[in-house]
Amino acid sequence: MRKFPIVLVVLLILGSCSEEVLPTPYKYTKIFTGENSKTWKLKFLEQTLDGDVEETFNVACGSDDQYTFYANSERAYKVITGTKKCAADESDVIDDSWTFNNASATITMILPFFTESSLPFIVREAKKNKLELEIFLDEKNTASYRIHLESVSEN
Repeated sequence: MRKFPIVLVVLLILGSCSEEVLPTPYKYTKIFTGENSKTWKLKFLEQTLDGDVEETFNVACGSDDQYTFYANSERAYKVITGTKKCAADESDVIDDSWTFNNASATITMILPFFTESSLPFIVREAKKNKLELEIFLDEKNTASYRIHLESVSEN
């Protein structure tokens, strides 16, 4: 009978000890954001047809834009459009949020040279200093743009 209270005390002590569980960000999200924030810029675009690159080109009005992903719980996202504007009424700063779906490798964000609305892009490649995204232009997924971004700063 004496062992029962001792076992109960030991279980209560063990049960009261707990380690704080902290979420671990996905590998890709750390690549997008760094530890706190990471800024990217447009390097070039590729136009594809049936998976083959048809044309490589630059978007002059997007060449000085900066895309910053924040590693906060709100997943804040900021675009600073440079002096080269794609539209006369283009905002200097666009504040939004980004999302990432690990199952489909899809990041949703704004790229102002496409539209001022968030679009889903497939993440084709994500490395510390290089990001390649793709967006299909037709229902059969035969024509697309591949967007190549490079990291310019990380905090």
